[in-house]
Amino acid sequence: MTNQKSTPAYIKDGILFTIAIFIALVIYAIDVNVSPSIGIGSIYCLVILYSWIFPGKNISIYIGVLCTILIIMAMVKKSESISQGSLEGLNTFIAIIVVWICVTLVSAAKSGFAGMEKVLESLEDKVRQRTKALTKSRKELEVSEKVYRYLYENSNEMHASVHLEEFHILRCNDTLCKKTGYSKEELLHKPIEIIHHPNSKQKLNASLKIFKEKGFVKNAELKLKTKSGKDIEVILNVTSAKNDKGEITDSRFSWTDITELKRIENERIAYAEQLEIKNKELEQFVFIASHDLQEPLRTVTSFSELLVEEYHEKFDKTGKDSLNFIIHSTARMRTLVKGLLDYGRIGKDSVMMKVDISEIINDLKKDLSLKIAETNTTIENNNLPDFVMGHKSELRQLFQNLILNSIKFCKPETDPKIKITAVKENRGLLFCIEDNGIGISEKHQNKIFKIFKRLHTNSEYEGTGIGLAHCYKIVDIHGGKIWVESELGKGSKFYFTIIT
Repeated sequence: MTNQKSTPAYIKDGILFTIAIFIALVIYAIDVNVSPSIGIGSIYCLVILYSWIFPGKNISIYIGVLCTILIIMAMVKKSESISQGSLEGLNTFIAIIVVWICVTLVSAAKSGFAGMEKVLESLEDKVRQRTKALTKSRKELEVSEKVYRYLYENSNEMHASVHLEEFHILRCNDTLCKKTGYSKEELLHKPIEIIHHPNSKQKLNASLKIFKEKGFVKNAELKLKTKSGKDIEVILNVTSAKNDKGEITDSRFSWTDITELKRIENERIAYAEQLEIKNKELEQFVFIASHDLQEPLRTVTSFSELLVEEYHEKFDKTGKDSLNFIIHSTARMRTLVKGLLDYGRIGKDSVMMKVDISEIINDLKKDLSLKIAETNTTIENNNLPDFVMGHKSELRQLFQNLILNSIKFCKPETDPKIKITAVKENRGLLFCIEDNGIGISEKHQNKIFKIFKRLHTNSEYEGTGIGLAHCYKIVDIHGGKIWVESELGKGSKFYFTIIT
């Protein structure tokens, strides 16, 4: 459709003003040609009233002036034919007064109307702004409702609104229907018990009672029963909406399916129980085996020593070497058996207590004074914590094993230097025992904490391969971790954490 251009305002105003002048001139012509006794001048009021439709508040005054001039001109022109005692002068005076009364009334009315228009414009502007705000709010509410409805219907949790008194289902989401196997028609306006397992009815009633009292329910473990008879382990949470008086007006029941979590938890518990049984069996086996091994070892050692004492001179060199080999092997075997027993006992009989680490280090320096003096070892320990919570004898063994390890694996022709430090961490303490020894290659650093793992032959460095395994287990029972940072020929740094 083609848009038509509207007539400009000044043309419209010009047409209206021309019509007004034309009417005024017509009245003037009539006024001049009628009998002088007729007060036709008052008809000029029609022109004044007509000026109401003109824009501008002063136009009525201009029309009034025009009408007054025409009235006077008409009176002057008719004055030649006016007889003495005529009322024409009075009529003229009255007409002028009437004209200006109309001018006053029209001007006042136009001023009042203009003020009213401003008020109406202000009101209309406010209405428009309010309408715009309401429209925006309505659109936002519609979007919010769509988002909520989408989240409500597509949530992984089962949701339902329930009657506050009778506790029957008013509405529910699709997830509840899919999980339980019921349609919405089968669930709506039905008691909430319809989806719960008979064994959970007592817990459900207790939860509903709490909801009536407090307006919410938190983490109630229940069991649902599907239409097909399948059980679903759930956690129930209930929230509510309240009015200004604090009265509950609406409720939302949410069930979270924890069936898979329950299955995993039950498997974990069963696995932990089996592991505990196996550990006890293994500990018992190690203890019995180690204990039973000691008797034949003592027998072999006793007979070997007897042979050395009684028949040593009767053996040739091969026999003597064989006897020495037997004695040394049985001694090493006794050491291994004792190490196994000690490994199995770690953390079993001791209790947690406050342990002074500096005291432990100073005691070890005294107990190992002969070894320290023989190897010219230097041990530096500064700013160690006053106390940690732990197993005292195990912590002593931990530091002793690491210190002896650093002394044993020193470089040839080099005095061992050991530095012990500790720093605080978020959950405990980080200890470091640093040495200047032979170091450990990166590929072996994860193996050294396993039991009986040795990187060197017994002829190079004596040992059983149990010491660092002891350290690993001791740190583990204190909730920490142990590791090493090292390079061949550049010493080692053994780190371990103790949770406080």
